Amino acid sequence: MATPTPPNYHGRQLLRELKRLRELAGMTQDEAGRRLHMTLQKLSRIENGQLPGYHELRAMLRVYGLPRHDWEDPLALWELARKRGWWRDFGLKDSGYVCMEHEAEHLTEFQLGTLPALMQTEQYACASLKHTTDPQTAVSIRLRRQQRLLGKNPLVLHSFVHEPVLHQGVDREQLRLLVDRAQLACVTLRIVPQTAGLHSGLDGSVMLLSFSDPHEPDIVFTESALGLAQTQDPGKTAVIRSRLDRLAEIALPPDDSLNTIRALIW
Repeated sequence: MATPTPPNYHGRQLLRELKRLRELAGMTQDEAGRRLHMTLQKLSRIENGQLPGYHELRAMLRVYGLPRHDWEDPLALWELARKRGWWRDFGLKDSGYVCMEHEAEHLTEFQLGTLPALMQTEQYACASLKHTTDPQTAVSIRLRRQQRLLGKNPLVLHSFVHEPVLHQGVDREQLRLLVDRAQLACVTLRIVPQTAGLHSGLDGSVMLLSFSDPHEPDIVFTESALGLAQTQDPGKTAVIRSRLDRLAEIALPPDDSLNTIRALIW
């Protein structure tokens, strides 16, 4: 039997809501399963990450006592949960970084070796990804990700860039794009100067994603030569948030960061 695909952001919201409705109705899983003619194992799988079928969902809403006029939101979440993400066309999973970035409301990142992915020109992306297994696909994904900054409900991006990166394979076209992106209302770009000396950011690049749903935990991704590692452990994400806060204390203000980049253009 194939392993079910983990639910996306909307699916996770729906499953949390179904569990909340069951508990609000004062039902145990065992009682709810009997009334739904559903095995305890099946109901447990649903509450722990398996999307119910459409008719199963409607039965759950009815048994849990949700008024019919309030069904619109959970049914809409179910439709969004089933929607195929654009990243699937590139062979990426729903549980990877690209999916999480697409679903997030806020990204705070520090980039140690390269410029932020959402601010790269195609030429720079090609150069930085040329050693990957499939560079052409990797570049296409990176450019597609950048739409999160330009459409409706854009990703709020706070990006810290290590100053030496600005002098490594960065041409004028790339510098101009940095200036353009940094002037978007949703973007804050700050340079961590070389004069800051030793600091916590030198351990490596890190990305902290936060979501509009307060019940969706933050997720941290760190990058190394072995690839991406991730965690939603609250203690570990708190450590990373503290590290990013310390970087904010030594980074140049946004205006000074922009002026530094503009000076390199001319």
